[in-house]
Amino acid sequence: MCGIVGLLSPDVQQATLQQANDLLTHRGPDDSGFYLGNGVGLGARRLSIIDLAGGHQPLSNEDGTIWITYNGEVYNAPELRQQLQAAGHHFRTTSDTEAIVHAYEAWGEECLPRLRGMFAFGLWDGRRQRLLLARDRFGIKPLYYAQLGSCLAFASEIRPLLAALPQLPRQANLEALRRLFTLGFIPTPLTALAGVWKLPAAHYLVVEKGQATVRPYWQLRFPPAGQHQAISLEEATEQFKGHLKEAVDAWRLSDVPVGSLLSGGIDSSALAALLTELSDGPIHTFHIAFQAASHDESAAARQTAQALGSRHHELTFTPADFDALPTVVRHLEEPQCSATSVPIYLLYRACHEAGFKVIMTGEGADELLGGYHWFEGDRRARSFLPWPRPLRTLLARTPLPASAAARRVLAQGTADPWQRFTLWHQVATPQQLSTLFSQERNGSDHSPLPLSASPLLPLSLLHPLDQFLFLESQTRMVDFINFEVDRMSMASSVEARPPFLDHVLWEFCARLPPGCKLTPQGNKWLLRQGLPESLPAAVRRRPKKGLATPHAAWWRAKRLPAWAEEGLHPAALAETAIFTLAEVARLRHLHRSGQADASRLLMGVLTTQLWHQEMAVSR
Repeated sequence: MCGIVGLLSPDVQQATLQQANDLLTHRGPDDSGFYLGNGVGLGARRLSIIDLAGGHQPLSNEDGTIWITYNGEVYNAPELRQQLQAAGHHFRTTSDTEAIVHAYEAWGEECLPRLRGMFAFGLWDGRRQRLLLARDRFGIKPLYYAQLGSCLAFASEIRPLLAALPQLPRQANLEALRRLFTLGFIPTPLTALAGVWKLPAAHYLVVEKGQATVRPYWQLRFPPAGQHQAISLEEATEQFKGHLKEAVDAWRLSDVPVGSLLSGGIDSSALAALLTELSDGPIHTFHIAFQAASHDESAAARQTAQALGSRHHELTFTPADFDALPTVVRHLEEPQCSATSVPIYLLYRACHEAGFKVIMTGEGADELLGGYHWFEGDRRARSFLPWPRPLRTLLARTPLPASAAARRVLAQGTADPWQRFTLWHQVATPQQLSTLFSQERNGSDHSPLPLSASPLLPLSLLHPLDQFLFLESQTRMVDFINFEVDRMSMASSVEARPPFLDHVLWEFCARLPPGCKLTPQGNKWLLRQGLPESLPAAVRRRPKKGLATPHAAWWRAKRLPAWAEEGLHPAALAETAIFTLAEVARLRHLHRSGQADASRLLMGVLTTQLWHQEMAVSR
């Protein structure tokens, strides 16, 4: 795992490149390196995990005509190496980085669909004077880029771009901020800074002869409704167990010890159990407990750890830990309408302090198998869509809907899956946004963004569950879940590995009937039925809890910590000129008095204020 940076420019200075590279030291504290060529510079910071002695970057082919700076792990690198050696390629290291270089030599950008794992890299082809940027299928690893005149910079994070292109204006992307307050995340390709872009997941960017082109190399595909694989639930469960165990075995490839997060839920419990089966001795598991009983799963995690015989590490989240939020925002480099990044940051810091560089984590299981409550909630809401809207609106005012989101979908939902998906995740309505954002900042276009540069699947042909699984995998999972985990783990120089995001596993599950995933008996049915026998029976029945923080209670304090009050002070709000002072004050009053839960809106305001200060954004 590494941090990468690169610059295409008529005049590349090593001092500039080094300044940008040094900003990524937390992503790769073990080693650093540079390559400077004619009009190009590549930099790398390395966290040594595979081929500890021989994986120095940037790395080249034998004659130095192809150079790569690479972040990630390709888990089928040993198989690729054998195939490429048989074709006559010569390897100097056992690193997966070199396997990509020779794969590009053999197949060009057609090498990308052959890579299994998580990755983001920049590759310079000196013979063709061509830059290739690529990102893994589910955006587990980040890749940003910016262009200013004839110069293009790319990096794992945003600050190195600002160092490489010091003339790039530091201005807020107001449309991105509005999307954040609508969806709860900033969708690709936007970032919170104007002029800085995310390369979409499963895409590559080629710069050749002064032209930059973005193209997809892979797309998750579901069969049309009614055309799924004919298979029994028992057979599907057995095959799923085999695919998941094989994915965990592949994704544990490492020359350093591998630990596992353990929340107490079925996702992380399954991974910890499989990792234990595949390991020579007891594994280390890591858990964060909460003082608030409504958020705590520590008893379940301890029960699972005891059953597996793991060496269990536990820390406890307290309200005082919200003081880490400024540090968290500094590492995120963008605001959020939640506070889940804080316990994630503390958890990976504990992993680092225990001496672990590699940690297995359960992200992707809910998106793979329909585990979130809105999958079941949307199934119920769809049955009411044929009703007249006035009648649905009346029904939404009864105690029947289980949440505010369910009430929104029941009252406003349509047959359009993207519209309903947005309603499930909505932070603020358009009317609330027009009141919250200052008038001078209210002129943005609010039309839907395409999910990526690739053609969308014909969603109308898919089963409704598959529609939501596809939307989830293309948007929130990439731009919120994976983004958050990458930033918080790498802040402590830890590589987080999510085997549930193995694309071979996803391609298998996409072909299965929806009834194998979401059933009347429960969600994630394949996983529940296929849990390793070493786990307690209670794990199979455990409902989805999910990581959340008691930030709603934190916001009810009469006075927040000094750093938060300073960020929300009228003078600070006037300085950024993004939010309306009166509306922020009104939201705080409504929340403190218990008249409304405005905690997501307020967290978005506060983190935007912190982000504005941390990134030195100009008005």
